Amino acid sequence: MHRAAQLTWSAIRGTVLAIYESYRLGGRTFLVAPTIVAIAVLPEFLQHVVEIQLGMFDSLAAARRLANDPLRWGFGYAKIAGLVLTILLTARLWACGGSVRRALLIPPGVLLRTIGALVATLLIGRGLDYLAAQLPPLPGAALAIVSAILQAGMTAWTVAQLIEDRAMTLRRALTTHLPTAVLLFLLFLAAMAPAQLLHLANHRTALAQPDALVWALMLFDSLLVGLMAALTGAGLFVAMRAGPTWRGWTRKPGSTD
Repeated sequence: MHRAAQLTWSAIRGTVLAIYESYRLGGRTFLVAPTIVAIAVLPEFLQHVVEIQLGMFDSLAAARRLANDPLRWGFGYAKIAGLVLTILLTARLWACGGSVRRALLIPPGVLLRTIGALVATLLIGRGLDYLAAQLPPLPGAALAIVSAILQAGMTAWTVAQLIEDRAMTLRRALTTHLPTAVLLFLLFLAAMAPAQLLHLANHRTALAQPDALVWALMLFDSLLVGLMAALTGAGLFVAMRAGPTWRGWTRKPGSTD
């Protein structure tokens, strides 16, 4: 019982430290690698320019009417790509010791392994989820759980390819290091959820406001999206660096040893 209490306290304390560390490094990314953050910020701001020109912030009715405008969505796809790239490059940035050059110059082999791992994760996940939907409720639910666990472990393995963590093999990701996948998910939520809520509130606040205020809010919103991406990418690195296992932490969050 005492051992269980120790492990629980260690998990809670370590997770809190990991969240702090991901926010610390995510914030530092703005100073260390503004070029990487700009990959998310610029497409977001360009989409806001289009939205303002379309009159999307004139009223709530206009926002709903123009939400699916093809021009807006054209920039929206670029925005999503920029967000994902900033997340991944931020994870590499801190795995490379804060070197922007090393983060951006991804070796071809690393890129191929990362893409391969990502494709394998998506294909296996989609296949199992489809199969689970075709089965009766009980075996279908069991297979859906297996699929979720498998995808979680393979996601950690995919991130390991990107940051060149050779120790995180697929076997380890699916067995001893499954808690690492759980921490990845928790840090993802800790980064995305507050920023996304503020992002949505910012958009709602801009409705029917004077043009000058709308432009100011949308500039802030673009920077917020960059911060969201930086926090998330830092979280990926922190989770992989801590590498929690069923027996404890590989490296305690925040440690420098």
